[in-house]
Amino acid sequence: MEKNFFLKVVNVKKYFPVSKSFLIKSQKYVKAVDNISFSIRRGGTLGIVGESGSGKTTLARVILRLIEPTSGSVYFDNKNIFDLDKHELRKLRPKMQMIFQDPMASLNPRKKVKQILTQVFKLHTSLSNEEIYDRVLDLLEKVGLSPPELFLDRYPHELSGGQRQRVCIARAIALNPKLLIADEPVSALDVSVRGQIINLLLNIYRERGEDMIYIIISHDIALIKSMCKDTLVMYSGRMVEFGETDSIIKSPLHPYTRMLISAVPIPDPEIARTKKRIPISGEPPSLINPPPGCHFHPRCPYVMERCKVEVPQYFQVEDRLVSCFLYAQY
Repeated sequence: MEKNFFLKVVNVKKYFPVSKSFLIKSQKYVKAVDNISFSIRRGGTLGIVGESGSGKTTLARVILRLIEPTSGSVYFDNKNIFDLDKHELRKLRPKMQMIFQDPMASLNPRKKVKQILTQVFKLHTSLSNEEIYDRVLDLLEKVGLSPPELFLDRYPHELSGGQRQRVCIARAIALNPKLLIADEPVSALDVSVRGQIINLLLNIYRERGEDMIYIIISHDIALIKSMCKDTLVMYSGRMVEFGETDSIIKSPLHPYTRMLISAVPIPDPEIARTKKRIPISGEPPSLINPPPGCHFHPRCPYVMERCKVEVPQYFQVEDRLVSCFLYAQY
C-alpha cells in the first residue's frame, strides 16, 4: 500500500441474507454495499452522498468493522482491518471513531455525561482518575459545553439536541482518532445549531491537519462542499461517481449525480426560476430484486440497450471515475 494512502477500500461487499418464507423459497440477499473501491490520502476528507437506502451508512459501518463484510478488504494505517482478530481490532479501535446520526440513540440514557466520557479513557488508556477528570473537562470545553462542570452530571435526556451531538463528538475525538466518520452529523439539528457543529468539526480537522481523515455522510450537498475535498456518489449500493468535490458540483457526469445536484434548493427565487432542473422520476430499485445491468437504467433519461443487461465498469474521465456507458469511449 502506498504511504500517501491512509485508507484504501478494495472491492467491499455487504450482503444481508433475507429469511425464506412461503413467498421467498430460494435464498436471496439485500445487496446493501456492492463492490465499492476507493482511496483517501493522508489528511484527506471524503463526502459520501446518495438517496436514503443507497448504502452510505452500511459502507461506513463495514469500513469500521462494526458489521462484518461479505467480502473485500479495507487497509487502514497499513493494516487490513478485515484480517485482524478481536484483540488486534480492539487495539486499533481508538484510531477509528464514528459520530452516529441520532445522538440520542447513540448515548446510554442511564449514564451521565461524565460516565460516558470517562469510560472511553478507562477502556483504552492507563490514566489516573484525576487525569481522566481533567481530560473530560478539556473535551467538554473544546466542543463548546462551557462551563463543563454544569454538564458532567446531566443525563442525555436533560440535554438539547445540539448539546447531545457535542457530547457524541467529544466522545469520538477523545482519543485523537486518525479516522473520523460522521454520519449525518447535523441533519437532526436546528439551522442555528448546525452552523456551530459544522464549525466545530472544521476546527477539529484544522487542528489535526495531516494526521486525520474525515468521512462525512450527508444528503446536504452544501455541507459536503464546505468540508470535503473528494466526493463519492452512491446509488443502490454501488458507487456511480468519485472525484474532487468542486469538479463534481460544477460539472457532474453521471446522470444520477446531475439529478442530485439539480435538486439542491437555491435561496435566490429569481435564479431558482431560471435554473433548468433535471427531475428524478420513478422510485429507487429494490435491493433484493435489483434490475439487471445498471441499477439506474429504469430512471435514466439517457438509457441505452446495453445499460439494461451490462453492469458498467468505471471509466476514467479526467480526474474522476464514472460508472456509466456514456463515457465508454474514454
